[in-house]
Amino acid sequence: MNVMNGYEAAEKIRELSADVPIVAMTADVIMGVRNKCEESGIYHYISKPFNPDQLIQIIKDIILENESTIDGDTTVLDRKLGLKNMGDNLELYLQVLEEYRNENQDTLERLETAVREKRYVHAAQIVHKVKGSSGSIGAKSLYDAAILLQKALDEENEDEIIPLHQRFAKLLKKLLEELM
Repeated sequence: MNVMNGYEAAEKIRELSADVPIVAMTADVIMGVRNKCEESGIYHYISKPFNPDQLIQIIKDIILENESTIDGDTTVLDRKLGLKNMGDNLELYLQVLEEYRNENQDTLERLETAVREKRYVHAAQIVHKVKGSSGSIGAKSLYDAAILLQKALDEENEDEIIPLHQRFAKLLKKLLEELM
């Protein structure tokens, strides 16, 4: 039975998918090893001895990095889902979208102020309102971001609030642009 090393395994994974994150563990943390990892498609690694907190942080960073990638071609609003949520009533759906847009014109500014002033209870209330209506209109990615941000605000987890707020704000801004 042939056994491949981690570099070979990473190269095989890269042949299948260029995007899947690979986190490797190594006992060597010298510059040559870092270069060899990158050449093989390994962009994240932890050194021995194993530190679970370090691994958890790397995974969080990867998730936030991947979630925060919102290019110009990606839409936040799934109109088919939103229309389905409105019982396939197009007239109702269009009215709800217009109301959503009107109600959220100053939401980003109000949320930014609340977060900056560390008024997390108020910020969580703002996010909660956006969360429910976003799910209804078919903005699932914004709904998901709102769940995470609301949880961080409720727990006053300042390490999580800033990156989650940035993601939420980016998605809401993009959604409002889509609704113009």
